[in-house]
Amino acid sequence: MKRLLACLLVSLVVFAAGCRSRVTEVEPSESFRKAMDEVMKRQPPANQVKPGDLEARKEPVILRLSLSDALDLAALHNRGIMFSQLAVELSRTDTMRSKSNLDITVGATLGYARSEGELTQVFPGDTRTKNITGTTTYGLNARLPFATGTTVDLDASFRRVDSNSPFSAFEFFPSTKLTLTQHLLNGVGLVPNLSNTWIAEGNERIAELNLAATRNAQAYAVAVAYWDLVEAREDFKVLQRQAELAEESLRLAENRAAAGLGTRLDVLAQQSNLATLKRSLIQAEYLVEQRTDELLRAIHPDLLVGYTLFANYRVVIETTTQVQADPAAAMEPSLINELKGALRKRPEIAAARKGIENAGLAITRDEYGLLPTLDLSGDFTVNGVGATANDSFESYTDFTNLDYGFALTFGVPLQNRAARAGLDSSVVRKRQAILDAREAETDVIMEVAAAVRGINSAKRGVAAAQEARDFADAAHKAEVERNKAGLATAFEVKQALNDLTAAERDLIRSRIESEKARLALLKATGELGQ
Repeated sequence: MKRLLACLLVSLVVFAAGCRSRVTEVEPSESFRKAMDEVMKRQPPANQVKPGDLEARKEPVILRLSLSDALDLAALHNRGIMFSQLAVELSRTDTMRSKSNLDITVGATLGYARSEGELTQVFPGDTRTKNITGTTTYGLNARLPFATGTTVDLDASFRRVDSNSPFSAFEFFPSTKLTLTQHLLNGVGLVPNLSNTWIAEGNERIAELNLAATRNAQAYAVAVAYWDLVEAREDFKVLQRQAELAEESLRLAENRAAAGLGTRLDVLAQQSNLATLKRSLIQAEYLVEQRTDELLRAIHPDLLVGYTLFANYRVVIETTTQVQADPAAAMEPSLINELKGALRKRPEIAAARKGIENAGLAITRDEYGLLPTLDLSGDFTVNGVGATANDSFESYTDFTNLDYGFALTFGVPLQNRAARAGLDSSVVRKRQAILDAREAETDVIMEVAAAVRGINSAKRGVAAAQEARDFADAAHKAEVERNKAGLATAFEVKQALNDLTAAERDLIRSRIESEKARLALLKATGELGQ
């Protein structure tokens, strides 16, 4: 008892010490290292950074990424895609499990039994004091189920009986029994025995289609995050250029005031405009950083772990894919043609159809459960007996000791509520599957229609924004010249600059929206993430 208490005390001390110990993260986690090393393979040598160098690094990590790079990284590391891949793997294990009803089972038996008892009858010359019998059994067995509802059982055994009885003439008993069982009503045929496997394979196909749908949706989400970052960066550049123009206007106003050609009010107006632009620059810089993190999360979320590991860790993504003047200009989508392609290609539609097929299989399977049971079973047994092992096997191979017969077993569940409820449930699920398919088709139609309208709207939007920007630029240049000639006030120059800034930012947004509209149509027709 003292030794046991001592062991318990030592265990408690070790457990408490383990609970108090803290894990200090001095080095980056393994996932972060792998993520950083993998991304750096895509970078030029000047931008490459090792995880071990980040502890003392003050400069941000610069990643030059094209849209193609972002999509490639997301295809491997996006969490949404990874979850869908795990769902496919789980569905495959369900398919394997569904085939277990047809697994062949083999086994072996080894046993010994001994009985001792008082003699109930004593014959002249019998010197025994008790009756002793020892039985040693060796056996092999196998069960072979078939998809037709047939089961074959094979049982081979060999017994040796040692007895002190003078009337025991035989000692060895080989035996082989073959039993055949066939369902004739409930459980007969391929449907009751393979339907679960067919349904599981259908669910596996649905999981694969869901993975394709996830890839399509995530590719669109990554592309949108990429263009959101491009928009934020371009917007920031526009504000920087406008801030430089505002500084020039301020210097001009100050020079004119010093020469007596302007007023202090003109200088104050330009100072106010410059301060407003600086405020907009701060907001734009914040938006760039926020959208950088959003893109990192979409393409390789393990890179965000660096924020918890290094005080000066920061990532700057330099987008290399340029915004086209009007990416949707060359597209002339036809709503009917795009809808036909989407209904043919979208994995959500195929998954919904497979769901209806699975529901129909479940109904057919559950209809068998309403049938009564009628089973035919037959067995054939070959036995052997002998005083010696050789004699017993000779008797066994002579087929002189045979047992055989058959039986019909019939059963009717009086209420059978489980089977009736299962069938009703399957019928309801098929109705749900049909509604799901109709809803999926409606969603695709609405998405394609919205994408086609979005492209048509984006085309007109880019043209209008470009025209507005050109007019604003011409107006600003004219006001600057008029101001130099003393014909315009500083306020008018400032207002023209603000109009130009707004027009350039709107042009950037319209071009990005055109890119997104093109991607939205590709996503709606199921052509992304392939």
